[in-house]
Amino acid sequence: MKHSFISITVLVFLLNNGSINAQNRNTSYFESFNQKRNLINETAMIVLGSWAAGNILIGTYGNIKAKGEAKYFNQFNMMWNVANLGIAAFGYINSLNSDLSGMSNLEILKDYNSLQSFLLLNAGLDIAYIVTGMYLKELAKKSSKAARLRGYGNSLLLQGGFLLAFDVILFFLHRQNASVNIYPYLDGLLAGGMGVEINFKL
Repeated sequence: MKHSFISITVLVFLLNNGSINAQNRNTSYFESFNQKRNLINETAMIVLGSWAAGNILIGTYGNIKAKGEAKYFNQFNMMWNVANLGIAAFGYINSLNSDLSGMSNLEILKDYNSLQSFLLLNAGLDIAYIVTGMYLKELAKKSSKAARLRGYGNSLLLQGGFLLAFDVILFFLHRQNASVNIYPYLDGLLAGGMGVEINFKL
């Protein structure tokens, strides 16, 4: 019996093997995708860093000048965004120093898939932040520290909501980039554009 099929192993081999002429002709797909991916990440880190810096400045002022619930709201915004600013700075520097030319096509795909999984995980954590904020506000109804709990709860709602929107938008921006620069090439491979098949005789 003769069975013919295109193996996923061969697809991986084609993506990773620089000696195949057709793969070389389509390297521009991956280069365009990777350059755009890096630019998206740089812009995203600037947005996150700007949000963090603004929250730190306003939060510091509010923590000094405001009273009661508003004081704790600003206080938590300030503390929370110190971490965000560090993440943004690290991410931006990492994007600037990335050696895009040294990445193989397979490495580019692996990085893309890892980033998308990471963003989905972050979105789940963001929802957890929002739920925690709601819980703190509920606890405030029966607590002697109501002002602190409401302030912190409202801050978590704000920060969690922003991060959820940030991660979801970033996920879809990268997905759109892949749809334009990567998927057409992969679809061509899977549609038989490479003319590759493996035959087994049993």
